[in-house]
Amino acid sequence: MSSEHVSTPRSGLRVCVVAGDDAAPEVVLPTVALLRELVPEILFTQALSGREAQERYGEAFPAETRAAIDSADCTLFGASGGPSRPVLWYLRWGKQTYVNIRPVRWLPGYQSPMRQPERIDYVIVRDNLEGMYPPREGALSELGTLTSSGSWWQAPPVQETGAYAVRVSTDTQARRVAEAACDLALQRLASGYPGCVTLGAKYSILPQTDGRFREIVREMVREHPELSYQEFLIDDLGRRMIAAPETLDVVVLGNEHGDILADVASGSIGGLGLSPSACYGAEYAYFEPVHGSAPDIAGKNTINPTAMLLSGAMFLAHYGYREQSTRLERAIARVYSDGHALPVDQGGSASTSDFIAAVRSQL
Repeated sequence: MSSEHVSTPRSGLRVCVVAGDDAAPEVVLPTVALLRELVPEILFTQALSGREAQERYGEAFPAETRAAIDSADCTLFGASGGPSRPVLWYLRWGKQTYVNIRPVRWLPGYQSPMRQPERIDYVIVRDNLEGMYPPREGALSELGTLTSSGSWWQAPPVQETGAYAVRVSTDTQARRVAEAACDLALQRLASGYPGCVTLGAKYSILPQTDGRFREIVREMVREHPELSYQEFLIDDLGRRMIAAPETLDVVVLGNEHGDILADVASGSIGGLGLSPSACYGAEYAYFEPVHGSAPDIAGKNTINPTAMLLSGAMFLAHYGYREQSTRLERAIARVYSDGHALPVDQGGSASTSDFIAAVRSQL
């Protein structure tokens, strides 16, 4: 699988659809309907999760849903508001989808808070497996048993009541993420982008984890002399994402840093409702919007479907349906540029259904 796109359309493609919690199904199901219209030969199979699965099967992540995921080539996932979290964790760690790709691009019509949002057009490549997620936590007293704790700058306060969290970083995972970043930078270079890989990490304070990640990314970029490279401490990178986003092309980040800064990036273009993502592994992939399940607007038909639609476009492109992916992206862009059917979170009054209908009319 990997993060590289399939060059020709994948025949017999099987896709599991897990709509997720709260308002998420309101964007997932109409997106799947559009994808079916664009590529009728793709086989979509819906599987239950969360409260719906609990009612039918007695558990939030039943064996039937796991089997549907395992028998598919990939999954389209909505969002987890809590009940569907085991499904998401299985897609991530169970299927070893090691890298998360999050495009960050402003389009005319997006309600960005930035003065010159047209400068924003880059992609975040994030570690999807390691760092501080999944949680590995315990009592502070346990730290005294670590051999390395004697060499720490500050001794662990094992006499205190409290907890610690472990941050994991393997060379294998770092190389996979770095390779994905370089592959993407090469693809973008061929399309007219700068071909620049930017690392963000706290290598000044965490030399054995972030420092090692820095070394590996540097080594990987050096294997591609046509690419350029820059690196910034993570806090400085956060500032640059707002002050000088035009200097960014492919940004490679660790897990928790990417989790935080990707949402900052979404805010810079106009909100989480505009941000798609894809997660790739060696044998599997899943596609989901960046936003959560939006329980406060569930059932109101007002959730913005843009992020899910763009995640669908990423899905199409990845499996070789580039023409259909481009059609979908252009249809979305035209709806925003026209400005007649903007979602509520983008200053308009269009319902979810209205926006979907507007995109369909542009197709």
